[in-house]
Formats: sequence, C-alpha cells, structure tokens
Amino acid sequence: MSNPATPFIYLASAAAACILMCAGLAFELGQKAGAVNPPEIITISAPERLAAPVREAPAERPEPASDRSMEFASGLRSMVSNAPVLAVIIDDIGPDREVAEALIALDIPLTLSILPFAREAEAIAHEAVTVGLDVFLHLPMEPVGLDDPGPNALTRHLSEAEMERRALWALSRVPGAMGFNNHMGSAMTRDEAALRRAFAHFAGRDLVFVDSLTHPASRAAVIAAEAGMQAMRRDVFLDHVRSPEAVDAALEHALRLAAERGAAIAIGHPYPVTLEALEGLAERAAEHGVELVGMSVLAARERASEAS
Repeated sequence: MSNPATPFIYLASAAAACILMCAGLAFELGQKAGAVNPPEIITISAPERLAAPVREAPAERPEPASDRSMEFASGLRSMVSNAPVLAVIIDDIGPDREVAEALIALDIPLTLSILPFAREAEAIAHEAVTVGLDVFLHLPMEPVGLDDPGPNALTRHLSEAEMERRALWALSRVPGAMGFNNHMGSAMTRDEAALRRAFAHFAGRDLVFVDSLTHPASRAAVIAAEAGMQAMRRDVFLDHVRSPEAVDAALEHALRLAAERGAAIAIGHPYPVTLEALEGLAERAAEHGVELVGMSVLAARERASEAS
C-alpha cells in the first residue's frame, strides 16, 4: 500500500532542485556581467607618482630614501597643490651633537648638511634620516685665502687618485645623503676644470647639488648639471649677519621670494640666533601661504615642472 505523503515529497524535492538550478544560473550570469563591467580602476596622479615609496629600513641602521623620496606629508601635499615652498638647509652640522639634536627636535622639515670630518657625522645622519629629515653632505672645498675648510677638502690641484679618494670618503661619512652642497669653496667653485674632475665622482649617484654661492662667480651649479646631476642654487643666506634683526629680515626675504617665485632655498647655520628664529618659522611660513619642505620635495617639484 502506497504512502499518501509520497507525492508531496516528490513535489518538494523537485521544487528544491529547481530553486538550486535557478540560483546557479543567476550566479553564472553575475560572473559574466562582472567580466564585462570590471570594478573601476583608480589611478594615481602624475605628481604623486614622482614620490617613490620609501624602502623599509633594516633593523641595524636606517636606510636612506629610494630615489630622493623621503618626504614629509606636508611636502607631498605641496606637490599636489603647487603651493609655494621654502627649503631651509642648515650647514655645518656635526661638530656639536646637541645642536643637531635641537634642530631635529624642532619637528620642521629642515635639510641638515653634515660635515664629513665631524666625529659624529654618521650617527647624526642616521638619527636625522630615521625621523624623516633630508640629509646633505656638506662638502669641504678650497676657499680663497687662508681659511681652513677642514681635513680632506677638495682642492684644485689634487691628483686624480686623491680627488677620488677624498670624494668617496666624504660620501661614506654621511650615509643617507640625498644631495650635497659646498662648504667654503670660493676658489674651487670658480675652476671649471677642477669641478669637472671632482663631480665625476658624484655623477650617477642620484644626488642633488645645491651651490651655496660662496662666490658670485661660482660655476659649480653649471658643471654639476653638465655631469648629469640635478643642480640648484641657494637664494638667501639667513645669518650672514648674526643678529636677531638681520636673521628676521633674511627669513622675511626668503618667504617672500618663495611666495613670488613658487620656491626658494635658504641656507643657515647652527648659531643660537638662527635656532631661535627657526622655532617660529612654521607659523610664519603659514602666514605667507608658504609650506616648509625638505630638499627632496623641492627637487621632486622641479623635476615635475621640467617634465610638464
């Protein structure tokens, strides 16, 4: 004798099978639709692509940014917004570790230019790079007169072998340097032949050169560009006269130049009067509509401008 519930069981099973088949068909159609209309791909704008990612640093020592790209977030915003920028390089870093640490503690994107013969040059460079500051080699060069530029300075009459040795030694003393500028050099920077011999040892290293312009007839930026480096010149010395009034006026001049031209480079030194003026520089720059940036950001902006 048959069970009266059997037909209902068959009908329920058939209905369930139909539902599963319809679900499978809907899933397959959805997959095909997704293949025809993929999700929107978001691309990065050209200025942002210029800022290459920073490589992860090994545990034992900080590693410099790849392709001159160690940048502050404010600097990256300035690249996108084209806001006027001011880069401040502080020269003669190294002999006084406490002063270097005071500059790092200011928490503004200064570029520290470190003397290679300073005993703690390497340690200061590591500390600065670790917190995201740009670091320069402050390269000693032959001056006019009897001033001493320091040991292993580049001079006009060095042999080829000695020129190379001194250049490579200086670079090795400031790990993480993304560029360099001259320390003294009022004689060396006017001698094109000597500069070509010297800069041959810095070419091909992805370095930025800033001519400190210690002599108005300097040819250093021109010869650095010929050697394939990105070369610039400083616009303002902040503390040629070491008084609060003079430094204040020089800062005002630098900020106005940056606002008018779109960018400017100022060079200062670790004097007490300069450190005091730098403490309020961020707020002062904001009042002028100028952003403070490291040299890596300024260099990237210049490359973007040339490419456009």
